[in-house]
Amino acid sequence: MGILFVSAAIIAVLVGLFLLLNYRFKATVFPLYGSGKDGVFAFGKPKTNRVRWVKGRTAWKKLFPIANKEEIEPFDSEFIYPGNKIYVFELNGEWIPGRVNINQTEEKIRCEINPVLYYTRNWQSLQHKKNEMEFAKHDWWTDNKALVITMIICGLNLAVCGFTIWFTYKYAMGGRADIQSLRDAIQSLSVVQGSLPG
Repeated sequence: MGILFVSAAIIAVLVGLFLLLNYRFKATVFPLYGSGKDGVFAFGKPKTNRVRWVKGRTAWKKLFPIANKEEIEPFDSEFIYPGNKIYVFELNGEWIPGRVNINQTEEKIRCEINPVLYYTRNWQSLQHKKNEMEFAKHDWWTDNKALVITMIICGLNLAVCGFTIWFTYKYAMGGRADIQSLRDAIQSLSVVQGSLPG
């Protein structure tokens, strides 16, 4: 048991190191809530996540939740800060980059993180496209072809099973009768005694 626990711990450490090295962008995620109609959102407790490039470097992939298939539109390089850090606003499952604005008021330097309006508009257009695809009109065959194909396959299986049962009762009973008569004939044979020549 000790060897198993030590092996599991070593494997867990190696997997963790692989994930940390592979997902090299560290994201601080601010969840946004609200309709945004008045331009005002509320944000929840910040979360942390990590992202990496997908094959071909066309999108990012999140580390958490584990084994997710969601792809994220990558941010411009100006929104990637030293140490591969990104600040993200999450709105309805989409990521919007955060711009760090620094200004000086009353002889003090102040910093604030704001969402990029271009990405907010881009998210809205993506949501409209998803809604159009979700509520697009479909014909009867498109909506029910999986069910129809399943029913056809089940019907064919039932037909094959029924034919097998019918064939068995049709011909197997006659074969059993022939075997029984052959066994009775063999048992009824009398033994003929022979005599030695001479």
